[in-house]
Amino acid sequence: MIAGKKIYLLIFLFAIETICVTYALSVPQIAAITSLLYFFSGLFIAFVMIGLNEAQLSFNIKKINGIGFVYRVIALLITTVVIVYFCRKWMSDAPMDYHDADMLPIIKIMNRRLINGQRLYVYDTIPEIWKGIQPVYLPAMWMPFGIPTLLNIDLRWLTAVCLVVVFSFFIFLFKPENKKGGFVLLSAFTLLWWLLTQEDASGLIPYTEEGIIIFYYTLLTIALLNKNIWLTGISISLCVLSRYALIGFLPPFILIMLLQKNYKQFSKLAVTGIVCLLFLLIIPFGWNVLGKLLALPNEYISFAARVWHDAPHVFTNGLGLAKFFGEEHITLQHQLLIALTFIIPFIFAMVCFWLKQKGKHINNISLATLKISLVIFYNFIDVPYLYLFYTSSFVSLLAVSYFVSNRNISKVL
Repeated sequence: MIAGKKIYLLIFLFAIETICVTYALSVPQIAAITSLLYFFSGLFIAFVMIGLNEAQLSFNIKKINGIGFVYRVIALLITTVVIVYFCRKWMSDAPMDYHDADMLPIIKIMNRRLINGQRLYVYDTIPEIWKGIQPVYLPAMWMPFGIPTLLNIDLRWLTAVCLVVVFSFFIFLFKPENKKGGFVLLSAFTLLWWLLTQEDASGLIPYTEEGIIIFYYTLLTIALLNKNIWLTGISISLCVLSRYALIGFLPPFILIMLLQKNYKQFSKLAVTGIVCLLFLLIIPFGWNVLGKLLALPNEYISFAARVWHDAPHVFTNGLGLAKFFGEEHITLQHQLLIALTFIIPFIFAMVCFWLKQKGKHINNISLATLKISLVIFYNFIDVPYLYLFYTSSFVSLLAVSYFVSNRNISKVL
């Protein structure tokens, strides 16, 4: 398939993925079809990316065209105003209450404890919520919310900032000087408008902490496009220390690095990971907390059973493959989640690497493996809350924007 057709296929798959994670969900009668289309479109996005030219994103800001830069700044300002407007609306209409969603109230108390010098008690039971609840969040997820906690402002302003930053990545990465760009721009607008306006469908802004996760994974996408090992190491560390979704990506990524004898890059990656682990988790909170956090996946089965009983629509009307397993096969689904999260990305990456060594036109293995990992993890996740799926959508948005813009080493962000 020639390059132009691959780009059109990539745009088509991204449009399908975006429709499935947004307005297709308004038709619950086709929820099963929507889930399957979402799953396979995500997989095929990864397959198309390995057939494109190797990404070589440059950050040389001096070479940005003057008028193009002005247009991008204007677009960013408009996007910021829109995001701020709707975030203020959600904060006014839906005050933080753990009876509606307990994630942010728990995170706020954890940060208050840390700010008050009670770092050794951050992970202790919180009696104010549900008459006693155990905090389970990884440090890179909850610690950034210490900034709005310290400033005594609504925690959800951090989500607003993250969305502005992520869309600034898109605005400055995207180069719509060809007719293909219009479809990507429409998909990006669809995704943003859905997130800002549809409370019942997503709740990402008023009820969740997912903005910071989206930021971490888009930062990793930029790092992989740019081949910057320090930025890659930092973003991988932040991803791993916020949500387990990256776990299937790491083994093949590291193994390929070693097979290519990139020992210097591996050492930089290892140093970054160790430093982040020590200073974000071990030193402030101790080894015991690490053990508790590593044991969390074992509790997902019982949690999924409770959600099936209390809110079955989470499974039946949303994305994910849990609807096909049903309440009676939760354990099987969980076992497949663990197995496939490791097996599929590993096989995919190793086959791609082997074909590349044989002289085949295979590129962007790390970026495609990241996409495969996220697709497998989130589609097989025990409880498929909709807000979880947007991380994968934003990874697609940035990757597709780069390839549609047809950049090479001499062109710039």
